[in-house]
Amino acid sequence: MALLPSPPRKYKGRFALAGAALLLLATAAVFGDNGFVHLRELQHAQAQLEHRVFELQQTNEQLREHVRRLESDDVLLEKIARERLGLVHPGEIIYRVRPSTAPAPAAHPPAH
Repeated sequence: MALLPSPPRKYKGRFALAGAALLLLATAAVFGDNGFVHLRELQHAQAQLEHRVFELQQTNEQLREHVRRLESDDVLLEKIARERLGLVHPGEIIYRVRPSTAPAPAAHPPAH
């Protein structure tokens, strides 16, 4: 039992063409260049970029704080100068400890 009577024969081709056009438009809306799939890809890329921006902002803030400390903290500046440049105060004696060049003792074979 049909709710609507079947369309006249002359309109069946038009309905089929309209249905195919509607299906084509729906497919283009989902998978086309500006479709839903493309939109989801762009949203994912945006989320990744926003995360990267956040990380870079954190790094920049840490670097700004380090620069501020270098400008105002003489103890830190002296520590870095000593470590990286090997600077010493007048009268200080430097001791350099070199690793031992003696061969390592041979491992003893297990007892039988």
